[in-house]
This record gives sequence, structure tokens and C-alpha cells, in this order.
Amino acid sequence: MRIITKNKTNKSIVKKKNEQTKERFRDKKNFKLTIVLIVLFGVLLVFSTYAWFSSSLNVQVRTFNVVVDKTSGLFISLDGINFDSAVEINLNTVIRDLRATYPNHTNQWATNGLTPVSSNGITNSDSPEFNMFASNGVLYYKRDQNRENGFVTTEQIVETEPKEFAYYIAFDLFFQNITGSPVSDNLYLDYSSSFVMNADASEEMQGLGNSVRFGIVRIGSVDNDSPANVVQNITCNGQCESIIYEPNSRNHTNLSIERASKYGVTLVNGERFPTYAFRRAGGPIYVKNTVSGSENLDLNYFSLQNTITEENLDEPLFQIPDGITKTRVYLWIEGQDIDSLETESEGAELTVSINFTKDTLGYSTFDE
Repeated sequence: MRIITKNKTNKSIVKKKNEQTKERFRDKKNFKLTIVLIVLFGVLLVFSTYAWFSSSLNVQVRTFNVVVDKTSGLFISLDGINFDSAVEINLNTVIRDLRATYPNHTNQWATNGLTPVSSNGITNSDSPEFNMFASNGVLYYKRDQNRENGFVTTEQIVETEPKEFAYYIAFDLFFQNITGSPVSDNLYLDYSSSFVMNADASEEMQGLGNSVRFGIVRIGSVDNDSPANVVQNITCNGQCESIIYEPNSRNHTNLSIERASKYGVTLVNGERFPTYAFRRAGGPIYVKNTVSGSENLDLNYFSLQNTITEENLDEPLFQIPDGITKTRVYLWIEGQDIDSLETESEGAELTVSINFTKDTLGYSTFDE
């Protein structure tokens, strides 16, 4: 009996020692992990600074309506099936209500508000979607007190499925043109279109409203009697073209002018200032090399954003034939716009009204 008891006691002692060893190992391992995490968080820090790279800059879309002039035989649709003279753009109409009629769409809605991104439109005539770029913030080395040495990296956003919490708004819009003419008509953005920040918004947010962009891609056209699956799946076939409209190109607040001067940029209210948007993802890029108009701008990552303004609205966006034309519409805050410099978001509401019209090119040519 004593021998058995002794063996049990020895086993108990050995088991206890093994548990103590494992506990010391776990403590040592956790200590090493803690040290690693401290080092990682100590090397890189995120601060709020220039523009959209590290600020949410939240802009809620209060209302968004699209209207066409049906008297000329022009109608619009969000699914390529149900056409009317007007559509209201919101979370339900561009995402949830399309599940039954247009299940393979890739529309985007900014439920939490528009967050600045950057785009130069499509890259080639086979691209039906804008190249949109986003940043995750500005990084600094801990011991570097010079914020100009903060750096950023950007990534391209991929639109592979519907998204309710996107940074911007994007949706397919179908135009039905009923003319009976063999000649295409010209489609215009009407002068009554508007992008207005609510009157109660601060000067800071009003400046951000001056950074709004509206974009549209013309993808392709089919006959009016084409089935829904053909209409919804229209592709570029090497003929896609895009337009970027800058509605407030000449408006700059005093605050925007003051902040631009810190980067050596002279901004004058009433004068248009060029925007250099991202043309590819990557980095790291020093913040001081990202400012549009700055002599330090890194042209490896940026190129001039070709936009139309209110002065160009008497020129057609593109032509639409008799039939159904598929387009893709974008609404976003352009982070590289000079009016987005160092903005601290307080939240604001944006009211958007897009009105399209067409001329009677087809009719007049056909009559002749």
C-alpha cells in the first residue's frame, strides 16, 4: 500500500511541475507578444491631418432625384424593365428593391454618408466602371514630429456586388429613347441640375460641398424590344466613354483659401482650380506630395482630372440612339479637390437633383 501511495504522490508532484512550467511558458509567450504589439504601435501612429486620408468627412445625401424630359420620348429606369420620367435614388430603390428584377446589379449606396475618395473616371473604352481609390489614413513615424513627412497608401475599390455601406453612390441607369429615327440624339445634363449643401452647414462643410463630383459612363445600347437579361447585361464592346461633372468648380470658401496657402497654393474664389486625382493605387506617398497644385505633387500617382463645368452644359454628354442605353452613374466627394484640405467633418446634408434632356437631332435629320 505504501508503494502505491508513493507512486501516486510522485505522479501528482510531476503533474504539478508540468502545469507550472506550461504557465510560465504562457506568461513568457504573452509577454513577448505584448512587447511586439507595443513596438508596432510605437513605430506608426495615425493623426488627423490633410483632407480625406484620415477624416470621415461625412456628408449625408438628403434627397437624390433623377428626371428626364418625357415629352421628347425619353424615359429612365433603374432595372431596364420599368421606365418612367423620374426616379428617386435611395437605399431601397438602388439596392433592396432590385433584388427581384435586377439581381446581378452591383450598385453602391453610402448609408453612413459620402466619404471622400478619388477618381479619374474609366481607364479605357472597355471599362464600364470608374476607378475609385480610397485611403486608410495618414501614418507617421513616432519620433518624426514633422507632419509633412506623414505618408499614405491607397487601394482601388472593387464593385463586385451590391454594397449598402460604400464610400460613394453608384448605380446603373437605363435610358429609353423612343424616336423611330435612324439617327442618334444628343443627351444633355440640364442647367436645372443642382448639388446643394444644406443652408445650416458650417463654412467648413460648405467648402466640402464644393468638392462634389457627378460622373456617368455610357456603356452601350440595344433595341427597345430587347429582353430584360439582354438590356441588363449590355457591355462596352470597346465603346465605353465617361464624363465627370464638377458643379462648384469656381466656389471656394475663405477657410479653403486660408488652408490652401499653407501648402503654397493660391486659391481665388470665382476662379477654377485644377484637381489632380489618383490614377493608380499604391504608396507610400508623402502627404506633402499629394496636394493638387503643389510643386511637390507626385505625378506617378496623380493625373489631371478632366471635368466639365456649368460652362459646358450646352455641349452633349454623349449620343443615344433609338433604343435602350445602359449607363452607370457616380456621386462622390473628390478628396483631391483643393476645397477638401484639412476639413474636420461636422456632418452635413446634400440635396441632389439631376435633370437630363435631349435635342431633336434625330427628328430634324430624319425629316430632311
